[in-house]
Amino acid sequence: MIAIGFPLIYRQGAGLLARLGDLVQPFGRRPYIVADAFVQRTYGAAVRASLQAAGLAPVFDDFRGECAPRAIAAAAARVREGRHDCIVGLGGGKAIDTAKAVKIETGLPIIVVPTIASNDSSTSRLAITYEEDGSFIGPRFMKANPEAIFVDTEVIARAPVRFFCAGIADALVTRFEAEQVVAAGKPNFFDARPTETAICLAEHCYHLIRTYGPQAVADVAAQRASSAVEKVTEANILFSGLGFEGCGVAGAHAIGLALSVLPGARGILHGEEVAIGLLAQLWLEGRDAAFMEDMLDFYGRVRLPRSLAELGLKEIGDTDLRRVATYAAREGSRLHNMNRSVTAEDVAQALGFVAALDRTYPGPPRYPDPQHRTQDPSNPTPSAASPVGAELRRAQNGGNRE
Repeated sequence: MIAIGFPLIYRQGAGLLARLGDLVQPFGRRPYIVADAFVQRTYGAAVRASLQAAGLAPVFDDFRGECAPRAIAAAAARVREGRHDCIVGLGGGKAIDTAKAVKIETGLPIIVVPTIASNDSSTSRLAITYEEDGSFIGPRFMKANPEAIFVDTEVIARAPVRFFCAGIADALVTRFEAEQVVAAGKPNFFDARPTETAICLAEHCYHLIRTYGPQAVADVAAQRASSAVEKVTEANILFSGLGFEGCGVAGAHAIGLALSVLPGARGILHGEEVAIGLLAQLWLEGRDAAFMEDMLDFYGRVRLPRSLAELGLKEIGDTDLRRVATYAAREGSRLHNMNRSVTAEDVAQALGFVAALDRTYPGPPRYPDPQHRTQDPSNPTPSAASPVGAELRRAQNGGNRE
């Protein structure tokens, strides 16, 4: 059996936020809006004005920034008490995930309005939940994909470029993980085989990212909503969202998310984690030095971390890497969607290759500000010329880092 899911409608373009009232109106008259304090300060007045101009009666949630069970239950109770008839997730991933979780509790339509293009979750059924201290709980699933996604590319282009780059990373891995899942005969997020449609979406997502990514990053850094930004935003949100859910994920996500066990990992964006995870997955696939050098060159052009040092993780030793590897290879991990048997020892060796890249890309961190509101990274040059082949051989031989 094959399966894929789609949102009912996806709209994208410059100035869409000003039209939000007319776009939301078909789904309800009393929208309940989940948005954090920063997003409310930045866009709340414009959103409220647009909704009220369309004759709607919006209420904003007091969202504190964590998609946690208590916050979800409280928001769902307010939705019922206020007799709201639709949910709007406005902002970044955790606000949107909280809105999805409220939909799960209430059954109301959900409209997703991302203000950043940092990951591909907007189109999916998944809501990732956390404890109030930020520790991971796990995913919850809506019965179907969101009713609507509305993306204002002027808003996307005004956000800090770090978010956009992280979204490029999340989109970049979609093709490589899809290839592994398909080759291994593993199920996608619908517990079915990927459709040819999903595979095509994953492949074209990669084409868009490689073709337009560097120009789009430059344009977002200059806050220009260009044609390249339009194409890469669509790749980051729509192509990658449909592709990952319709095909499944594998090593890049399993290893990237496992980095959260390291000290100092909090504040790293999801896309940055999976960017490092992809380098490890490509090593596990046995990619040659020329391929890896090309990928690392592309990472540099779209401002992605090419080493643990550029990710901001310093003084990471072999014991730390084995902790990551053990967690990545745990039972039930998506790591086991790879088209080969992968053990914790295999992952440790792959991470040894990634860690050795610190010699080539020693930092400073791409984004030293954990609040990532103002930092704009440079593009530091390697400390040595084309050493990737040597690092590949060292890792393949089980060599230790110096």
